[in-house]
Amino acid sequence: MNIENIKTMMEYSPDLKIRTINNINIIFFETLVNSDDINDFLLKPITLYNINSFPKLKNKIPYGNIKEIDNEKDLFYCLYSGFTIINIEDDFLAFETKYSLDSGIIEATNEKVIKGPKDAFSENYQNNLGLVRKRIKSDKLKIKEHIIGTSSKTKVSLLYMEDIVNSDLIDKIEKKLKTMNLDYVANSNYIAENLTNKSYMFPTNLMTERPDFVSFSLMEGRCAIIVENSPQALIIPSFFSDYIKTIDDYYQNTKNVSITRIIRIIAFLIAIITPGFYIALTTYNPETLPTSVLINFSIQREGVPFPSSVEAILLWLSFEILREADTRVPFVVGSSMSIVGALVLGQAAVEAGMISPIMIIVIAISAVASFLFNDNDIVNTIRIWKLIFLILGSFAGLYGIFIATLLFLIRISSINSYGFDYTLPYAPFNLKEQLNNFILTKKYKLNKRNSFLTKNINRR
Repeated sequence: MNIENIKTMMEYSPDLKIRTINNINIIFFETLVNSDDINDFLLKPITLYNINSFPKLKNKIPYGNIKEIDNEKDLFYCLYSGFTIINIEDDFLAFETKYSLDSGIIEATNEKVIKGPKDAFSENYQNNLGLVRKRIKSDKLKIKEHIIGTSSKTKVSLLYMEDIVNSDLIDKIEKKLKTMNLDYVANSNYIAENLTNKSYMFPTNLMTERPDFVSFSLMEGRCAIIVENSPQALIIPSFFSDYIKTIDDYYQNTKNVSITRIIRIIAFLIAIITPGFYIALTTYNPETLPTSVLINFSIQREGVPFPSSVEAILLWLSFEILREADTRVPFVVGSSMSIVGALVLGQAAVEAGMISPIMIIVIAISAVASFLFNDNDIVNTIRIWKLIFLILGSFAGLYGIFIATLLFLIRISSINSYGFDYTLPYAPFNLKEQLNNFILTKKYKLNKRNSFLTKNINRR
């Protein structure tokens, strides 16, 4: 290692600073370090104690995180990580002086908190690990750190409970992380997509910004991945049943939660089936409807120039555009714009005779039912399957709905979530796990673990 090699970087790195005091070189990126720490804990002791040798430097500097550097690769990694490098002759010592370049510990923004703790993950890697450690004060909590990304050199930590987790699961994930060949890791999703060989429509891992959810999942026998500069953590593995549950369920009365979960299941079915089912009944199988209902539907459709299937697809597309606009525009105008847009456009379309009122009701019920799910991956899955049911119902009526249902069941049953069946505990049916499935019992809430994830199902 040579100080001259570092100086050559200064031409294209104006934030790289090298100060020399008493033949000591102090090297740092001013955009990454806390200048107060450098002044108070490095520059002052060096001048006060007249430090000019390596042993004296190690003994006199009052600092917590110090690393001896013996190769150029580690030197540049420490520099880019916010460390200050002190060089005396051929010796290099790194002091952690990084500045906190994140939004701090704030309330969760994407996952609504009803009764649980309001702290959430941020872009600060150490803070995120600390938010989990303060909840699980056990030496069984293991954290394995990896550096991924040839350019970004991003820290990626695998967290698990040694006495609870299935060792085969950890071996699979560790193997993937060690062989992951990426140039740049922007956030947790980059890791998630590279952990699975197949691309499934349904997500096989949960992404969350809530440390209480991560801690709860670790105690169930799952593992978590925390990525530097990302405010979301990954929970592995996940199952279809996880998307009808929330961490807030375990902070509320179990009877109320059981009713809410049943409502979520019904809402999922309504969200994907309703438009296609309506088209199938009114277009291909009108004999299944009472005469009075059929006459009412026919009167409402009088003057509408489009077939019911085209009408449904156009209206579905309009609602999805409004939803996407609500997501992208600034928060202060988002909700109001989407509500006004839906009301104005819907009313205008009905009065112009372009859309029937009953179709607006059907598509609106389906759209509102999908709002019960806040995970973006499952929302996108609902969008796709809603369209599949709609198209097959338009071409083949109730037979098309049956075929779409069969395709849905085949597809979801074929998903492998890190060695586990995605449909657990529905299929294969697990009787014990029904205490935390459609219903939630007090017994499971207080002292049971997930029985198919771990053999250690003793008191939580």
